[in-house]
Amino acid sequence: MIYACGPESMLEAVAVLAKRKELDCMLSLEEHMACAIGGCAGCTVKIIENGDQKMKRVCVDGPVFKAEQIYT
Repeated sequence: MIYACGPESMLEAVAVLAKRKELDCMLSLEEHMACAIGGCAGCTVKIIENGDQKMKRVCVDGPVFKAEQIYT
């Protein structure tokens, strides 16, 4: 199991490594949060869930997501 937080480019590299090594990986995303309660949708990120692309709010739905949801 890998847990990571940091800049987006580093998280992508960690996700690639975890996939190559067949390890589970959880990423804590850093996004600007204007309201921090989900009202403004300023912190949305695209994720893959059940094969479908969706938008999730980092402040409410995260900030931790499975790496395979963010980087495929």
